[in-house]
Amino acid sequence: MLISIKGMNKWMGCLGLILCLLVIPTINSYGQKKEYPEREIKILVGTTPGGVSDLYTRAWSDEFGKILRVPVIVVNEAGASGMAALIEGATARPDGYTLTYISQSNVVGYAISTKPGFDLFKDFVPLGAFGSFPTLVVVEQSSPFITFEDMIEYAKKNPGKLKCGSAGATIISHFNFELLKQYTKVNIVMVPFKGSPPAVTALLGKHVDLLSLSPSALIGLLQAGRVRALLTSQRLKDYPKVPLFSEKGLTEAGLSAWSGLFAQSAVPKEIIKKLTDSFEKIAKDPNIIGRIDKLGFSADYQNPTQLGMTLKKDFEKISAVAKAAGISE
Repeated sequence: MLISIKGMNKWMGCLGLILCLLVIPTINSYGQKKEYPEREIKILVGTTPGGVSDLYTRAWSDEFGKILRVPVIVVNEAGASGMAALIEGATARPDGYTLTYISQSNVVGYAISTKPGFDLFKDFVPLGAFGSFPTLVVVEQSSPFITFEDMIEYAKKNPGKLKCGSAGATIISHFNFELLKQYTKVNIVMVPFKGSPPAVTALLGKHVDLLSLSPSALIGLLQAGRVRALLTSQRLKDYPKVPLFSEKGLTEAGLSAWSGLFAQSAVPKEIIKKLTDSFEKIAKDPNIIGRIDKLGFSADYQNPTQLGMTLKKDFEKISAVAKAAGISE
């Protein structure tokens, strides 16, 4: 059967239209921008598993993942006195899939480091902070030191004989005790360990005479009566009688450490906003606040602007004190 040229053209036109309609959805599906996030997000933490930063982050990371609808995993990078995590965080691909936990202790490390390997203010942008924790000075339960004054009196009469353990030289609790030594003019040997667990083990084994640590590593021991608290930089709800640094004339040595979440400054703004909004939900969740409270933290949310100001202020203060004390790394 013969088909006219006019009919052939009409048929070919219909066929072309059908093919175009079939191709358009394919182009759209491949050309469409995928929504963030589409895979797991990791949070870099500069301590060993079981350390204060690790426990704090794990207390809310799962819920953070539920809000973002992807797994959020905690990756421990404890090298270089906690700075390895920040170096990796600063140099990772700025796509929002690598976040970094930064605390006041990291500010100490950055302030005293001659070659930190990153710029804390140019490479990172704050997403928010919530939760602050004090420094506790504790002794093993059989220690002859019942009060802070007992310990100081002995230290003055026996310079260099006492040893104080900490979770690391750049941890804020270590820095706090260095400040305490400066203000009380005592010679106590500082023994930095790689994290809280080995420091606690050293105290219980009587290899050090006292510890300067955060409460999260000590709460169970305090409750069991295995250690005794002599001093704290922030009032403890369950132990209100433990004296404050400020009550002993050591206000400047009694810093309480904040904990915050940061991304690379080059991460796209729309991703930063999504992360910031999600983190704020976590920070204001009563259930999460209850969890960090049990770890010895006090809920204290700071938005990105507030955290940025806190970061700058603390850096300037810590740098000045470190310079005056001759503390460097």
